[in-house]
Amino acid sequence: MQEELAGASCMGRPFDAIKFIQHHPLNRLTSQSFKHKSLLAKLVEFLKQAGRP
Repeated sequence: MQEELAGASCMGRPFDAIKFIQHHPLNRLTSQSFKHKSLLAKLVEFLKQAGRP
C-alpha cells in the first residue's frame, strides 16, 4: 500500500507545484510589505535628493 501512495496527493488531486508556490502564505504581498525600505533604498533616496537645494 505504501508503494502505491508514494508521490500521490492526499486529497486525490494532482500536485501542482506552480499553484502551491503561487498561493503559499509567504508569497502574499500585503500593505505591510511596502512600508519598510531597505537600508540601501534609503541611502539611494538620500543621495538622489542631496543634490537638490
